[in-house]
Amino acid sequence: MNADKLLDAFSELEEGAVRSAGALLGFEEERMRTRKPVKIIIRAVLIAAILATLSIGAAYAMGLFTMEVRTPEEGEELVGHYTYYDPAQQKDVTEEADLSNATLVLQLDGAGENHKVRFRPGWLPEEQEGYTLERYCDEEAEDQFYYYTCFFDRSQGGRGVLYQIECHYARPGTIVYMDGESAEVVKEEDWDTLHITEIEQVSRHIAADGSQTVYRYVLVFDPNAGWFVSIAGTADFETLEHIAREMEFITLDELAEPSGGDYSYLGVGVG
Repeated sequence: MNADKLLDAFSELEEGAVRSAGALLGFEEERMRTRKPVKIIIRAVLIAAILATLSIGAAYAMGLFTMEVRTPEEGEELVGHYTYYDPAQQKDVTEEADLSNATLVLQLDGAGENHKVRFRPGWLPEEQEGYTLERYCDEEAEDQFYYYTCFFDRSQGGRGVLYQIECHYARPGTIVYMDGESAEVVKEEDWDTLHITEIEQVSRHIAADGSQTVYRYVLVFDPNAGWFVSIAGTADFETLEHIAREMEFITLDELAEPSGGDYSYLGVGVG
């Protein structure tokens, strides 16, 4: 829909409809009777009002925050900075980190405040023997989590993570980097107001059979609240998507505290 099509549509309006619209917009009946151009003016005002409404809708759809997922260009310099207070020097110290070897980066930007997010799983794969679960919940609500992972039990010789769910924030001006042998976006789509990015990463971890471990990521991004949740692991995309679709994401009124750096790491692992 553009201005020309809108004008054509309004040209077909009956005089009575135009007068009603004019009255709604504050045009006086006397002016509408004595001035011939008023019908054209009212139509123009109606078009402007509708276009303004469409513009507001488009701006809302764009959200306050953006997340561009891209592969770094060959030779591109990527540098991260982290600032911390050094008690020995009694001053803030800024250190640089070389991110040039990143296989994929998430470039974050926006103009708003990051609200904390928690999630409540509605479905998870059945627990199996040989797996260990780690969960960390919100202090105010035990059923709202910010970290949830299921990994192979190391005591039984297992290695790797079946699935891992973590909360992250789209802090403006921040770079989130990924490493490994390779990483690429395999799908992007929208689930209502949430943007979904699916990534496949060939890590440097070697599996028991000698092969390299492949991790899959489903990133759920809220461009209005400024958070994204990573659901990732060795599970297939169908399983990870199932987890994501059945999950309730809870945006809190509380704001996320700013970090000391302009970069962070996105990966799968257990500390």
